[in-house]
Amino acid sequence: MSDFLVGIDAGTTGCKSIVFDLDGNVLGQDYREYPCVYPGPGLVEQRYEDIIPPLTDSCWEAVAASGVSPEEIRAVAFSSQAPLLALVDAEGNLIRDFLSWQDLRGAPYIPKLREAYGAERFYLETGDPLGTNSAAPKWAWLRDNEPENWARTEWFLSEQEFLSEQEFLLKEWGADGYWTDLSSASREGMLDVDSMQWSRGIHDLIGMPVEKRAHPVTSPGKVVGRIGKDIARRAGLAEGTLLCLGAHDQNCSTFGGGAVRGGDCVMVMGTFGSCYVVMDEPLRDPARKLVVKPNHGMGNWTIEAFSNTSASSLRWYRDTFCHEECAAGEVAGVDPYDIITSQARRSSVGANGVTFLPYLAGASGARQNPQARANINGMTLATTKGDVARAVLEGICFEMRDILDAQAAAGIEAGTIRLVGGAAKSALWSQMLADVLQRPIEILRTSEAGCLGAAMYAGVGAGLYSSCEEAAARAVAVVGRFDPDPAAGAAYDQAFKRFVDLYESLDTGVF
Repeated sequence: MSDFLVGIDAGTTGCKSIVFDLDGNVLGQDYREYPCVYPGPGLVEQRYEDIIPPLTDSCWEAVAASGVSPEEIRAVAFSSQAPLLALVDAEGNLIRDFLSWQDLRGAPYIPKLREAYGAERFYLETGDPLGTNSAAPKWAWLRDNEPENWARTEWFLSEQEFLSEQEFLLKEWGADGYWTDLSSASREGMLDVDSMQWSRGIHDLIGMPVEKRAHPVTSPGKVVGRIGKDIARRAGLAEGTLLCLGAHDQNCSTFGGGAVRGGDCVMVMGTFGSCYVVMDEPLRDPARKLVVKPNHGMGNWTIEAFSNTSASSLRWYRDTFCHEECAAGEVAGVDPYDIITSQARRSSVGANGVTFLPYLAGASGARQNPQARANINGMTLATTKGDVARAVLEGICFEMRDILDAQAAAGIEAGTIRLVGGAAKSALWSQMLADVLQRPIEILRTSEAGCLGAAMYAGVGAGLYSSCEEAAARAVAVVGRFDPDPAAGAAYDQAFKRFVDLYESLDTGVF
């Protein structure tokens, strides 16, 4: 009997489930979108009924598509967004809808917390710049604006703990307690990255007992339970299948990209964008723009910066402006993204002067500005839809270049970059990124590195790999490469300058 693994990526805009063999080959997969809820400008929430039932449905479809016997699937683990905040009562019930990491309502608390704790002290302790993605400002907002909910809360959780918890997920997944991995805990910005424990000082500042947080786990792929009878039936798994602790989706993508040693670099361009460089020491950025996190299970760290929207900017463009492309794609059986990128291909480098700022959920990473907003600039009567489509793709690439520049300013240099996420599926976009960055871009056998990383953690936890290093060496394979075009790079230098100038002009008078 062979051994197989399931990795489930419970993302922001959808979930993916993939069945892998131990060599990282995809045997069956499923993807389904689900919505976010926008109660007001800058407010982003998600509902239990929207994002949790699809996890079992997706897993069932992936297992069925794989042709693998459920009894041969040894272990399952999640890759999860974070911080997706959950207030849970003493009975294990969700008190309110989840508060998304994209939500901006905590922004007014950022300067207050920096002043109260000390911005430098906060960063040195947590490796987190304390920005719009950080959990602390959002927790503070919930404390002050929903006091009744706050008083009822028995457990303050993020998504990874939520997905792993027996009581909270209707006892479906079979975990035996509240657990979190180091990367998910660190992504909240409330973990001491040197001691690998929750920061009591920051929790005291928020008024949140550390005892009501999930337990940080240092060992990769910890077995937290076994799949129960009901979830086994609904997810297409065998009762008793090992449930292992995964990691934050970006760290799963880093692992699934094979980044396990100092100097390795993975760029994620999915719903969320990031560039991860693995370090042997937890270096801090003097400018306090970059996030330092444990590279869960590797015994090292990553230094990283984020794009709040990345490829979700393209989804926004599709859903807002491309109804005809979506309809045509449905009729012809073609992915609407392929139609959009074909339009973009007809435009020229620099999108004929059109510039897109992708700050649909504020600016993070190199900019750290919750008030920043998206902008399409430079349109004329001659501007085509292809120009706008290309500008959206280029703007996302320019934000990633901005991030690399911030890393270089901190003394962190990336060489060859492994690209994962939706962008890696597009030859146009991958070549564009290589040209914008003027760096080689490697493409992996599977672009769904988050699912692969989760499956690899499950394999380590189940004892099918002796270590994370062995898992990466066996399951991760480079299958393509895009080399930069110097001529295109020169043209992109000019377009990138427009990008920076546009942001800075708006930053001084509009944002």
